[in-house]
Amino acid sequence: MTNTETRFDNTPVRATWNVPTFEFPTSARVVIVGGGIAGASAAYHFAKAGWTDVCLLEQNKIASGTTWHAAGMVGQLRSSSAQTKVNKASVDLYSRLKEETGHDPGWLQCGGLQLATCDERMYQLQRTAAMAKVFGVEAHMISAEECAAYWPMMNSSDLLGGTYLPGDGRVLPGECAVALAKGAVAGGVKIIEGVTVERLLFNDKLLGQKRFNGVQTDRGEIRCEWIVLTSNMWMRQIGVNAGVSIPVYPCEHHYVITKPMEGVTRNAPCTRDPDFGNYFRSLDDGALKLGAFKRRSKYWNIGERVPNSFDGFSLLDPDWPDFMEPFESFMHRFEGLTRDDVVKFVNGPEAFTPDNNFIMGQPSLTEGLFVMGGWNSAGIACSGGAGKYAVEWIENGGMTIDLCAVDVQRFHPFQNKRSYLQDRVSEVLGLHYQLAFPGREKETSRGVRSSPLYDIHKKSNAFFGVTAGWERPRYYAPAGMSPDIEYSFRRQNWHDWVAAEVKACREGVGILDQSTFGKFMLEGPDAVSALQPLCGMSVDCEIGKAVYTGMLNERGTYEADLVVARLEQDKFYIVTSTSRQKSDSNWITKHMPASLLSRFADVTEQFSVLSVMGPKSGQLLGCFEAGLCDDQPHGQIQQVEIGGISVYGIRVSYVGELGWELHVRSEDAVKLYGVLRDAGERFDARLIGTQAISAMRIEKGFRAFGHELSPEETPFQAGLGFAIDWNHEFIGRSALERQRSVVPHKRLACFKLDDPNVTLWGSEPILWGDELAGYTSSACYGPTLGAGVAMGYVRNPNASRTTKNDIDNANFSIVQLGEKYSASGSLKPFV
Repeated sequence: MTNTETRFDNTPVRATWNVPTFEFPTSARVVIVGGGIAGASAAYHFAKAGWTDVCLLEQNKIASGTTWHAAGMVGQLRSSSAQTKVNKASVDLYSRLKEETGHDPGWLQCGGLQLATCDERMYQLQRTAAMAKVFGVEAHMISAEECAAYWPMMNSSDLLGGTYLPGDGRVLPGECAVALAKGAVAGGVKIIEGVTVERLLFNDKLLGQKRFNGVQTDRGEIRCEWIVLTSNMWMRQIGVNAGVSIPVYPCEHHYVITKPMEGVTRNAPCTRDPDFGNYFRSLDDGALKLGAFKRRSKYWNIGERVPNSFDGFSLLDPDWPDFMEPFESFMHRFEGLTRDDVVKFVNGPEAFTPDNNFIMGQPSLTEGLFVMGGWNSAGIACSGGAGKYAVEWIENGGMTIDLCAVDVQRFHPFQNKRSYLQDRVSEVLGLHYQLAFPGREKETSRGVRSSPLYDIHKKSNAFFGVTAGWERPRYYAPAGMSPDIEYSFRRQNWHDWVAAEVKACREGVGILDQSTFGKFMLEGPDAVSALQPLCGMSVDCEIGKAVYTGMLNERGTYEADLVVARLEQDKFYIVTSTSRQKSDSNWITKHMPASLLSRFADVTEQFSVLSVMGPKSGQLLGCFEAGLCDDQPHGQIQQVEIGGISVYGIRVSYVGELGWELHVRSEDAVKLYGVLRDAGERFDARLIGTQAISAMRIEKGFRAFGHELSPEETPFQAGLGFAIDWNHEFIGRSALERQRSVVPHKRLACFKLDDPNVTLWGSEPILWGDELAGYTSSACYGPTLGAGVAMGYVRNPNASRTTKNDIDNANFSIVQLGEKYSASGSLKPFV
């Protein structure tokens, strides 16, 4: 029997390896902090990429920490194409490690199985199976009887069916980390155990930036070019000491081990029973590993630091009272199972993030620091591939696939506060297996940020969603009705209410509170020269002009999508989306010249935005004689007074209707709204929520970062070639010039369903004839059209280029809940 076999009496498997002895360095090109599977993966991939002088530091032993007691299940499918690529890279890596390194990681391609006991779960699994094909993962919808065939002792009486993914598998987590570490050492990486990193070393730079250049350990200082922080639940405390936010916090995570059970086979698939919040898999001796993700879990109440007494192979005390509810569901699922069959209770802390996505990337306003962790109980499945893409990210000066959803810069400092994290992670752990309804909102750590109009929205019967901590009105329920959302994969209860909001804005006038936009001010004598190279459009325009522009990287793909308004000769006001405040601020700051004579500031909370939109917006604003007229050109800026309140009026629209964004000092926002409301009564002006704004955006084909735009797309693919000014130099110009005369293969198109009764949510496969061509990047029911509408990137399956004529004449269909629905496609929007 080898140490890669799991038995009820040796699980979790504590890997052992006598690491070669290396001299303690005083310098290195890269210092990796943390020797769990993530650190070992990073070290392995640096070696594979040919990096030399790489050092990994581990405070205990390789494969200790969270790694050694992980469940070891490796699923490929994630919520996005990029994250699925990460996990597929893990599977590819683990399957070849034994042959490559001589050390068996315990990889077994036993498959993965997800069970469903209700209609809504079946709807989710149908969406999952459809997108699996898009992402290149084999997945099959199977019957309840087929599910039961994998587990002869399983009670399948309440099952409706499931999905089976034959390419999934499992590893022995500790042995897998050791295999990666051995591969790293073979490639020249130094590994030193038993050394504690006490603090990170850095120098301060322009505009609050930090240049990290070393680590202080209990054995001395090591200077380096890069620090790669992979210490998972220890990451936050190391970051806090360096003034860097890395919002992760540990929760208790429980599983139990049974004695060998009749009917359990080694090759049974790793199985998730999400309607009960459970997972289970077999051990090599026929025992069971039974784990749970309760709806609300217990955070590990450690204060600000992981206790020094908690060493690398420690566990927490068993907690049967907390585990009894899941265990009762296991007794339902496995006939004859009793507590007497349990021989071990494993309670190990694991690090979770505020949004259930792991963390990668360079924290805001830092150089030389890269973080990778917060795995949310998926570290074994994700770490192998994440190490590969982390090294690519560092080598290329930016992400090579769209990993914005896991970029550490999505978080704000308030999300690193302990009270916020403790409440949120207790919910996040349970979200693993709860139904992933479209638009599902987090329930904890709410009320952190809000517009000055929050109380007005609440009195107007708004239902609030949260983005980047901002409470935003998604829609308004009629008076006397509960605004609470009733989640579903079909039409939700707000459908008619949002349709009425869209109709009001399309036919009359709507007032939109868009105060949560990210906003920056750049002013000073070199403002133009500092900003111009960052923008695809020239911002050296006339005073009083707003320019829509992308900010691109050297590959010519998107890093930001925003509006730049020239208020004065040397004063620019920059407006971006709510979710991109930190990322865009960081991108701009990092590209400011070292000799900057101008001041760049984040003014997001100093200004509010009330947008007046619709065909009657000019009439409403005309009541004030402020000069905000319908006949003024797009992009016009005017500083005017409305009801004695000074505002900047910007002639732009994100809903495709005539109107003005009114940017006002936040302390005047409530007064301005009152003035607009009173004047708007005769025009039936009404508040419009973000759900209606999104619907109108999609109907008009307006792009959004994180949906249609990312570091994977160019302006030509996105249909935004018009937003490039070739008369000036900008980052990414050289890459775009090489593509300028070539019709791209991948192109963004708009779609409208023929069947008016189908609701789309996004992430649905798009078929070109019978061939898979892409998937929807944004989708909704379009009230103006009375049909489902969407945007999505497609590729002509029969040609190397995708032309307008191809799209106009293609036979498209969109797959929703296992059914194909015919759709019209166009490069132009349908509204």
